[in-house]
Parts: sequence; C-alpha cells; structure tokens
Amino acid sequence: MAVGIEPSQQAPPKRLPPPRGARWRAAQRVPQGVRSAAASAVLLAVLFVLVQIGVASGALRQTGLPLPTEVVGSTLGLLGTGGFWSDFGRTCLEIGASIVAGCALGLGAGIVFWKLPLLGRVFEPYLVSFYAVPLVLFYPMMIVLVGINAGSIIILSSIMAAIPLALNTRTGLQGIRPVHLKLARTLQCNARQTLFGIAIPAAAPMIVAGLRLAVVYALIGSIAMEFTTAQNGLGYRIRYLYETFDNKTMFAYIFVVLILSVLLTVLMAMAERVLLRGRR
Repeated sequence: MAVGIEPSQQAPPKRLPPPRGARWRAAQRVPQGVRSAAASAVLLAVLFVLVQIGVASGALRQTGLPLPTEVVGSTLGLLGTGGFWSDFGRTCLEIGASIVAGCALGLGAGIVFWKLPLLGRVFEPYLVSFYAVPLVLFYPMMIVLVGINAGSIIILSSIMAAIPLALNTRTGLQGIRPVHLKLARTLQCNARQTLFGIAIPAAAPMIVAGLRLAVVYALIGSIAMEFTTAQNGLGYRIRYLYETFDNKTMFAYIFVVLILSVLLTVLMAMAERVLLRGRR
C-alpha cells in the first residue's frame, strides 16, 4: 500500500526559464527612444575611447586631431567666455528664424500647389533644381541686396528649409484618399475645416518628414553661410580658428555644433511622436 505525501512535504516545482519569445517581448517594453539613445551613447563612448587611444599612441597625428579629453576641456572653458555666447546666440537666432520662416513658407507653398495643381506642376521642376543646388552660391548676391548681416543668412537658410517642406506637403496632400474629401463635402465642411481637420492630419506623415528636413537644412544653411563671409557666429568662428591654427578651440566649436544638431534632432523626434500620436 503506497504511503501518501502531505502537500506541505512535496518539493516545490522547478521554475522553468521564460521562453525566448517572452524575453523578446520584455525587451520590447523598453521605449524605442530610450533604446536608441542608449545605443547612440554607447557608440559615441566607443568612438571617444578609440580616438583617445589613437591620438595618445601616435597612430593619429595630434597636430591634426587633438585629444578628445582636451577638446572637452576646451569646450567647458568656452562656456565662461562672452565671445562664445555671442557667437552661439547669433547662430541660434539665425537657425530659429530660418526654421520658423522656412516652415511657414514651405507649408503655405505646399498647400497652394495642392489647391492649384497647374501652378504646382509649373514650379515643381524649379524647386527640385533649387533643392539640388547649394544656395550658398547665391550668398554674394544676397550681400549686395541685403548686406553682410544676419538677414542675408536667414533669407537663404529659410529658402533651403522651405523647399523640402513644400515638396513633401504637396506630395502628402495629393496622396489623400478621395473618400476623405467626399466625407468633408458630405458633412458640409468649409475650406478651413477641410484643410485643418481632414487634409493636413491625413498628410501628416509626409509633412512631418518634410519638417525634419527643413530643420536640418536650416542648420546646415546657417552654419555654412556663416563659414563663408559672416562676421560672427559659430561657423565664422570655426573658419577663423582654422586660419589661425588653433585646433583645440576649433574642435571645441565643432563639438558645440554637433551637440546643437543632436539637440535639434531629439526635439524633432519628440515633436514627431506628438504630432503622429495614435497613427500606425
């Protein structure tokens, strides 16, 4: 006759490891932005260490590329100088004004080209051509018309920012499903309600993609044209330090520009997440 074992005397069941799919789903619970930021931080840290080792060991010439630790030290030293903040404020003013003016101009032009298809077909080849040509070539003409000041840089940077946004806005609005516009007419929506309540939300992915390009081109245009003939700004200071062979301070300014571009990219990613919330 078998002797029964009390439930309290039974050995606890062995806990099995979670299946591979469960571990994968647990990893997916980490926000994508956090994973991307962590991967970027690791990549930058590895690059920093490799360059530090390369310069310290002599594999990379220190006359052309200073130690990254020295560049970081020079960058921290810049924060206590008034000249740096003057250059930084000038560049931020130009970039901000170019983004605002370029986005307003590009979004308005894209809507007009959508409403007037013939006008859009006429101007599209010229916009594409201007998109391919570096507008810094027109900077001497802007100096004659406006002068050597922030206005000439803002005008050209705004045009550089407006072109991709105008093209993307027109393409996005043209891709709206006709049933959406028929629904607007059925509900007796006026032009403003149709545009802001149906058309722009439907074309939001393309518009946001154009907005990201606009921000990038505003940054590139401002820095590049400062580098050419401006009297102050981050781009001008990089050129001046290059001509005076001050490598450490020059790379410190370049490092500041890289940080500024990363911040703009992060802000645009956050704005894109907010604007496209709820969309697949």
